[in-house]
Amino acid sequence: MAVKTIRYADMGLENPVAVIGFPSVGLVSSIMSNFMVGQLEMEAIAGLSSPSMPPYCLIHRGVAYPPVRFYGRKHTTKTGRDLIVCLSEYAPKPEDCYEVVQAILSYLNYAGCREIVCLEGTARMSDSDAPVACGVGPGSEKMVKKSKFAHMEGGMVKGITGVMLYEAPTWGMGVTSIMVPANPNLPDPGSAAQFIPAISSMIPGLRLSAKPLLGEAEEIRKKLESDQEAAERQEEEVAGNLYG
Repeated sequence: MAVKTIRYADMGLENPVAVIGFPSVGLVSSIMSNFMVGQLEMEAIAGLSSPSMPPYCLIHRGVAYPPVRFYGRKHTTKTGRDLIVCLSEYAPKPEDCYEVVQAILSYLNYAGCREIVCLEGTARMSDSDAPVACGVGPGSEKMVKKSKFAHMEGGMVKGITGVMLYEAPTWGMGVTSIMVPANPNLPDPGSAAQFIPAISSMIPGLRLSAKPLLGEAEEIRKKLESDQEAAERQEEEVAGNLYG
């Protein structure tokens, strides 16, 4: 798999924190990373393409971008941190994850990044499930504490995040994964909103509002209730026709 890096802009970022969001359970990682790019009005700075990636592009403001994209933002406060968000709408095949991660790390190294936050969703098994965090490499222990999530002591992390956790330290980067439980059957913006307090604590100067995501979650809830009521009415009508 040959991965090509396309550079669009050099924002002169200084010691940026990178947030990585590829599709995961409930699409929470993709929802959150796209939300950040939109809310913070971030600028496209680079992209990744490969013959092994799905053949599509994203058109934004008249420009075509490849499946994996990097967006940048200069901090706006004295104590803030510059930010890079790397995101995609597709989940790489298991056999492609290693090379995609290497390409991401190569670009982040070029951009001067030394701290990475990976967003991940896990299947919600019960209402008592809570977000967790784990980290490896320089500064990751501090980042886990800042997230205020429980520390994941053991388990398996798959996909891009899993490879990132063991590869990023070999590049001299610390990587922290924050994982939130989500609905495995539907897009779950309500669960994606759980990332916001953690990310805001981990990245100085970052301010995001959860209201838009919670509003989307409420709309999905109402739609599901409406669909369920319609299905129940249809079942009652069928039963009435059969036995009436």
